[in-house]
Amino acid sequence: MVTSYNHTSFTVSDIDASIAFYVDQLGLTLSRRWERVGPEIEALTGVVGARLSMALVMLGDFQLELIQYVGGAGEVLNPVINNAGAAHIAFQVEDVDGLCERLVRNGVKLYGTPATLPSPRVRGVYISDPDGITVELSEPRID
Repeated sequence: MVTSYNHTSFTVSDIDASIAFYVDQLGLTLSRRWERVGPEIEALTGVVGARLSMALVMLGDFQLELIQYVGGAGEVLNPVINNAGAAHIAFQVEDVDGLCERLVRNGVKLYGTPATLPSPRVRGVYISDPDGITVELSEPRID
């Protein structure tokens, strides 16, 4: 029986680029970095030759684990939001339009444009992390 939430994890192609995105662009905090290698990690992942470079970035109690397979890497997938099996992560922000302007100036790709949705009223946008993983930025609207 599941008892609680622990963390979310993304497999990434470049751990340094992903840390820069989540920390420098979105404002999460780098908690720690480490490596995993050996028979235990091969057993856990089922990947022969697995050597993982890992980082944990946090926002409050939320923990996002980033994993780069330095050894035993698989294929690069297309995680675009409309592909079956794709997932996204959403963060609440204070000013989605202002944040988008800054992100675009810094080279971050927007999948669409900010839009206001009715009931519940929210202004949001989908953006891309360095590996194409969708990140939703959501600003609740009271007006």
